[in-house]
Amino acid sequence: MSSWFEKCMPRIKDIKPNISTILDSFKKEANIKSLYIWGSYAQNINKPNFRVKDIDIIAKTNFDIGDLLAIDEQIIKNKYSDDYLEDQGYNPNVIKFSKSFINLKKCNIDCWAISSNRKLLHWGPLLSKKSYSESIIKKAEQHAIEITGYSKNNINYISEMNRKNWYNSYCNYINDFFEDMPTGWYKTEDIKIKEIIRQAIKI
Repeated sequence: MSSWFEKCMPRIKDIKPNISTILDSFKKEANIKSLYIWGSYAQNINKPNFRVKDIDIIAKTNFDIGDLLAIDEQIIKNKYSDDYLEDQGYNPNVIKFSKSFINLKKCNIDCWAISSNRKLLHWGPLLSKKSYSESIIKKAEQHAIEITGYSKNNINYISEMNRKNWYNSYCNYINDFFEDMPTGWYKTEDIKIKEIIRQAIKI
């Protein structure tokens, strides 16, 4: 039987019994003081059959925003020594943190970080303003509806294969939109940290 994170758009009740174990392990490994779940998982935590596209996790860090923004997928893939990285202007601890964090993406986790100056960053391309990002998400969902014939409200009632088709259509639209942008940390502009923390679930 597949693990919960191998399922397409798993339900809250599939995720809930397992998520703390995964996040606790990351928290210790990356030496993170605070971790939060937010987004659709946190908003629908009391709806066991609600299906999420991904799980939004925020790591509160003491890292400078400039050190985070300097990191991209390429620097993480290369196995440079700490001395070399420091000579090139990188913070090796930020690279270790980022590498450990994005490893969780295999569990369908969307990675967010709060910098030392309380700015919210996302691993992977996104539009800086929340309203723009929400617009793209709505367009991606509409694209998935047009391709599959199923709305987001039908997700719980269709087969795993049809759900995968819907989700893949959604993801393809998003990926096509950002295909020319490198993978790394991106800063958001208009999201208030206090509001996010208020709505989030601390791990």
